[in-house]
Order: sequence, then structure tokens, then C-alpha cells
Amino acid sequence: MSTREGASADMIRTLWRRIVDVLREHAPATARTIRHPGPVEDVRALESVVGLPFPADLVEWWALMDGIDDGYDQRAGDLVPNGFVPLSVTRAREEYERLTESTATDPTCCGPDRTHRNRAGDDGGPFCSAMVPFCRDLTGAVLCVDLRDGDDHGMLVTMAPGDGFGATHWGSVTEMLAEIAERLEAYARGAELPYGEKHPTVDPEGKIHWTESAG
Repeated sequence: MSTREGASADMIRTLWRRIVDVLREHAPATARTIRHPGPVEDVRALESVVGLPFPADLVEWWALMDGIDDGYDQRAGDLVPNGFVPLSVTRAREEYERLTESTATDPTCCGPDRTHRNRAGDDGGPFCSAMVPFCRDLTGAVLCVDLRDGDDHGMLVTMAPGDGFGATHWGSVTEMLAEIAERLEAYARGAELPYGEKHPTVDPEGKIHWTESAG
């Protein structure tokens, strides 16, 4: 199965365990802020609000952790490149409802009855109701899963205030977690990274941070 189509629960559990193992040893302050899983009913309630089924890898990741206890101030560090912090399901719903209430939808894409003319991975703006946010940074930008139809269904997109949304290099939550796991493990053993990528850094307080050049 392509990672753009989701991944097995075992794969997500393995990737997350690899990430948490490195964080506990090398970035304990970040590791301590990972929240325990929340009620599965919260995920299904958010899915009902969005009106589109979530990819299995997003659902499984939320089943392993309910975001980061960061209080919007990133005292947890940046678990996700570039500067993103995973949201709890409750806060993901708050972000989605805030966007739907305060931001105009893309007139070239969003139609009545939650239909969408554009395909997954297409850029646009200012907002598309088929984007479910699951990470946020200090500027108010969110990292979303694109739920529109198409070969890139499940792709991750960034949505910034006033800038619309655009595709990232991650084709799925699975691809994102795989990259984080690989780069953290390379950091832990001091290995070279390919393609000019840079290691994350850990500050004196034990919080992890990423450069802006991931991927």
C-alpha cells in the first residue's frame, strides 16, 4: 500500500515508538509534553464536523498521542519540521471551526454540500473546508491533511494566514513521521544526512527544534 493511501497501524506505531525513544533520551523536555491518547469519540466527532473520512494514519497517530501540551507558546519545542507542534484533537477542532467561521473558502474549489472541484494537492486559498489541521506554529500557520479526491489524497499542506495553502513534500502523515524518525535517529548517532538536510538541534532545556530546510 502506498503511503499516500495510508499505512498499517503497526507501521505508525513503530514510527512513533522510534521517535519517542530518541526524544526521551535526547530531548526529554519535549518528550514530557506529549499528551496521552484522547477519547476516540473526539476524533470521530471532528471527522463528522469536517464531513469527510480521515486517512487511517492520521487516526492511528491520534490514537497514540493527543498532541503536545504546549499552551500555544511552544515551550515544548518543535516536534514537527518546520516549527510545527502537533495539536490535540480538541484543538484541531477549534482550529477547523475558527477557519470555517472566519476565513472565506476557495471560490475555485469549494462548492455546495461539501463538494470540491480541485484535486488533492492543488494550491489555492484562502481556505478549503477539506483541509483538516493537525499541527500549528507560532505564526498561526497550520499543517493540514488534504482530504480532497485524487492521487494525492492525504497529502500534507500548509495553510498560512493571508497566504492560502500549498502542498508540502510529505504525501501523508506516514511520510512525515518516517522522515522525523529517520532524522532523529541520524541525529542520535551523529550520522550524515542526505540531500543537504540538517540535523535538528536540542536546546539546553531539552527541547527539540528544526531548521527551515527539512525535506
